[in-house]
Amino acid sequence: MADRPARDAAHPSPPPSPSDPSPVAPPSAASLRRRRLLAAVRWAVGVATLVVIARIAVDQADELSRVDLDIHPGWLVPAAVFTVAAGLVLPMAWRHVLAAYGWRIGRGRALRVWCLSQATRYLPTGLVAVASRVSLTAAEGVPRSVAAASLAVETVLLLGWAALVGAVFIPSSVIPLPIRVIVGTGAAVGLATLPWSLRGVGARLVRVPPLAPSRLRRRELIESIGLFGLNTALRAGRFVALAAALLPVTGDDVPLLVGAAYAGVIAGMVGITPAGLGVREGVIAAVLADRFGLGDAAALAVALRAWDFVFELGFLGAAAWLGRRVTGGPGRPGRTPTDPVSGPAPDR
Repeated sequence: MADRPARDAAHPSPPPSPSDPSPVAPPSAASLRRRRLLAAVRWAVGVATLVVIARIAVDQADELSRVDLDIHPGWLVPAAVFTVAAGLVLPMAWRHVLAAYGWRIGRGRALRVWCLSQATRYLPTGLVAVASRVSLTAAEGVPRSVAAASLAVETVLLLGWAALVGAVFIPSSVIPLPIRVIVGTGAAVGLATLPWSLRGVGARLVRVPPLAPSRLRRRELIESIGLFGLNTALRAGRFVALAAALLPVTGDDVPLLVGAAYAGVIAGMVGITPAGLGVREGVIAAVLADRFGLGDAAALAVALRAWDFVFELGFLGAAAWLGRRVTGGPGRPGRTPTDPVSGPAPDR
């Protein structure tokens, strides 16, 4: 035992890597209360959604068994274009969030990390998807605290844009106008003030230096907000085009379709099922039932899930191929002849 300090001095422990988690204090009582409140809200939304869907299904039981689609396959082409564009914009928007905290990874690597982590989002609780994104991002040399923060910011931005679009387009027969005004105003203010809000959050996390307010680059964050908004518009376009391919859609139906799509997105994000599975489809069908009939509306909602799943598989295959191309051969992680070096972004 006497020579143990000498051995330790001769073989010191390696310093922590930049991707090691920053020391985090145990959760406080207030934090535990917030978690319980969030869990209660998620369960309440899930139960309320099931009750509403069940009531509509009972009221329109005859319509549910009737599916009479009006196929226009030409609309599948713009639907595919919108889907691919949205799938490319979203990882780039997340990449800008990383850059806002001072860390850059190449476009190819951002696409690979984002797509590979999305493959686990259908697993229960969604925690596997979170852990996967953090782990894959840390493998690129980004601190885990920054990786986790980027995922939280991404979720806030997706929900904020969905709430704003939903408040504008969801019919008042579904959500009363005063509630739409309150939600829409809150979402718009939240999106506009997010760069300053995140600085305040970073100032409170004094034990997590990578998230310090001085590291936050406002320009990169504003660009990411714009890209998330573009993704929201592209996803709305893909749903309208897919609906036009399957149902007798007119120009007057576009606001209703966009509102239904984002009512489903909001319920799916807040609900308790992984990736909003079942919840999103039920809400979309409920909102569109009066216009297209419950059977056709439900068929469209299921077709949307299948459509997205097929394209997610395509992106996953592309990410796997890109991973072999980017990581093949000798060299440090985050660097290829065509991919920039991972690491701290220059100050702006």
